[in-house]
Amino acid sequence: MLALVALSGLVLPLAGCGSSDSAGTAKASSGNPYGLIEAGTIRSATQTGQPPFAYAEDSGKPTGFIVDVTDEAAKRLGLKVDYKATSVTGSLAGLTAGQYDLASSGLGVTAEREKSVDFTKPLFWSTVTVLTTSKSTISTFDGFNGKRVGVVTGSSQEAQLPTRIPKAQPVRFQTQNAAVSQLLNGSIDAFLVGGPDATEFMKQYPGLRQAVSAPVDHPTSMAVPKNHTAFLKALDKEIGAMVADGSYAKLYRKYFSTRPEPELLAAWPALKSQFPGSK
Repeated sequence: MLALVALSGLVLPLAGCGSSDSAGTAKASSGNPYGLIEAGTIRSATQTGQPPFAYAEDSGKPTGFIVDVTDEAAKRLGLKVDYKATSVTGSLAGLTAGQYDLASSGLGVTAEREKSVDFTKPLFWSTVTVLTTSKSTISTFDGFNGKRVGVVTGSSQEAQLPTRIPKAQPVRFQTQNAAVSQLLNGSIDAFLVGGPDATEFMKQYPGLRQAVSAPVDHPTSMAVPKNHTAFLKALDKEIGAMVADGSYAKLYRKYFSTRPEPELLAAWPALKSQFPGSK
């Protein structure tokens, strides 16, 4: 079973190079063109239990699709990455408080989140899945009305729950691992989670199954603090270069067995030739 990794609390901002604004965020300067908290280093919030996007190896080292994309983009920018493990809510709050430069995990781009942070161009286009156990025979969203359905606090799935399963009894968790643990021991009836995440959990726990899945109306991306235009443009430029030279497709195939959704191909037309047969 996945180790339930204890997530660290929010980290107090360190003194960076150059001046900073009232929120403690460093301003861009000649020695720090991207306005990072610490010149030359991206302080990135991530998660340790969100496979395949961001999770921890046995050694505790962060890994996953979004982590690999971050590492490659940073390498091309000549920057290091200092990962800090936290929750979804912790990463978003930390961006607005000037504690992080980046959130490197699978974050759904929602209108509510866009009020407080900015997002990179799409990195993935996902689905939403109801994960349950093999003992359950329910196969529709409505079938889980009245049931105890787990969601991760602050996740895009938490926001979708009232629409997908309006009469569910929500049970909120700080991490996906905690929700899966409670699902396995019967404390909850289902877990509303991203499709790729559900696939990874089913690989690890044969007693789990996908009850129902549906497309979502938003991409998955990384987030940066508001108005960090130079840093955001630099990340998007390097992600675009990774798409163009095939590096992105190589990482995609490393973590996903399904073809990219049409919406992702529309965002990055160069991917169409790299995934023959995709619409």
